[in-house]
Amino acid sequence: MQSVRIKQVDAFTRKPFTGNPAGVVLDSDNLSSSDMQKIANEMNLSETTFVTKSESDKCDLRLRWFTPQQEVDLCGHATIATFHAMAEEGLFGLQVDEPQAFLIETKSGHLTVDVEWKDLIPYIKFSLPIPQFFPFPDDISFLCGALGLSEIELSQKVKPQITAQGYCYVPLKNYDSLKTLEPNFSLLRKLNERHDLNGFAVVTTDSGDRDHDWHMRFFAPSLGVDEDPVTGSANGPMAAFLYHNGFLDPNKSYFNFKAAQGRFLNRPGVVFVNMSVANGEVTELQIGGQAVTVMEGTIFSRKNVPERF
Repeated sequence: MQSVRIKQVDAFTRKPFTGNPAGVVLDSDNLSSSDMQKIANEMNLSETTFVTKSESDKCDLRLRWFTPQQEVDLCGHATIATFHAMAEEGLFGLQVDEPQAFLIETKSGHLTVDVEWKDLIPYIKFSLPIPQFFPFPDDISFLCGALGLSEIELSQKVKPQITAQGYCYVPLKNYDSLKTLEPNFSLLRKLNERHDLNGFAVVTTDSGDRDHDWHMRFFAPSLGVDEDPVTGSANGPMAAFLYHNGFLDPNKSYFNFKAAQGRFLNRPGVVFVNMSVANGEVTELQIGGQAVTVMEGTIFSRKNVPERF
């Protein structure tokens, strides 16, 4: 690795300096995993995406996502950012107002990504794995202490639950509790280690306005991300969480939602969520959004420079 071209893209927004920033390297075929990790650490964003050729004949490309500390299986906002950057470059035949579908290879399996256009700006939506939910396996009072909450602030309709993907969903009664919580990141890391969790999605359907169906905050200190501005991979499963816990009309077969996140970090963003249901089970889950590029440049590596002067 001598030099690498990289972009920084704000995802789940159309306004610069809002939403969730991601690094995007569009040509990563010659990078090792170690190179990718070093670049992600240098960028110091919640995730940096690396685009490579797919090892599968069925897929169009492969995406890998790295936090500053480690590789992760899936990242929503960085996927939105990547396809926005690809569309800007006209890669893979992407053209303005020409919809296109992709099958991408990832550590979490094959994902379908659709690129549409709204106001001449790419609108990217893609499928997520269908989550399963399980009761939170520990003392609720310890969870509340780690998040800086009192138990009375929790929703009385549904208790905290975890997914097989390692997300812990903590539903709250109201928006004010979400706004004022102050997590203890050391205690959250202990919970992460004890139960093999990746992050905590603290959420309320009292979203603070009529335009959004819920508002979320997401904490992942064990991944090197104390608080993530806007988390697509957590907002998508929230729709299934509501369905499986009896909050939605069981007679409907299709739902669409508008989720808010990032407001308390001064980086507001919006995640669009679509969900299909058949015979009482979620059959498809999609998230979507737009993005804006805020920076591009080149990262240089001087491998032969001695460490001592």
